[in-house]
Amino acid sequence: MTAHQIINKTQSLAYRSEAELRTYALKQIEEYGFDYFFFRMIPRLGNITANSKVITNYPNDYVERYETGHLSQRNPLVVHCQLSIAPIIWSSEVFRENPDLWKATQTCGLAYGWSQSVHDPNGVVSILSLGRRNPPLSEGEFMDKAANVLWLCNQLHSAMLERCHLHHQLEIHVIRLTDREIEIMRWTANGKIASDIGTILSLSTRTVNFHIASSIKKLGANNKTSAVAIAAKSGLL
Repeated sequence: MTAHQIINKTQSLAYRSEAELRTYALKQIEEYGFDYFFFRMIPRLGNITANSKVITNYPNDYVERYETGHLSQRNPLVVHCQLSIAPIIWSSEVFRENPDLWKATQTCGLAYGWSQSVHDPNGVVSILSLGRRNPPLSEGEFMDKAANVLWLCNQLHSAMLERCHLHHQLEIHVIRLTDREIEIMRWTANGKIASDIGTILSLSTRTVNFHIASSIKKLGANNKTSAVAIAAKSGLL
């Protein structure tokens, strides 16, 4: 496929309804050997629960319980993909801090798979997850199909962005954090918890948490992990 054909194919997807995009994505992932997919696009500074655009064929009860409420913000796949474009293969180790979610995922037939994200220059993040009940995912299969999954994620990202006209809706935000808030965000990005940061900066844990909460609010984030990601993308760290 030439570059011109690729561009035209991506543009044509933008004119499809969400139902048509779902059918297209399902056909693609079935060709890759998977049964289920979950595509989520999160606008810059958007709330995962309220502002995400979702296309999926995941079981309805699973989506309602784990993907549309606050539990989605604790999903390690979402947390990882908001911070990195590196693919993440599902495993019990990935879900070690949320074993109930891992158990529910397996019970619903999502035992094996991986998640891939796309981050565009405007700060919009798209996450594509593929899953199946069997067989286990081998390293060879992952290496063979990783490029296709990344391309599909980019296709859906571009199509949904154009279809929803999010590039027109994204407002230019001038985010102003205080020097202290930036300092605390930097330490948070380095993996330090509030008590550690308090010791380093000679502040009480309560004061550190106050600044973290203030930063989260100013950045329009859902939690401190999202706040760090937004601050980094905005050039504040």
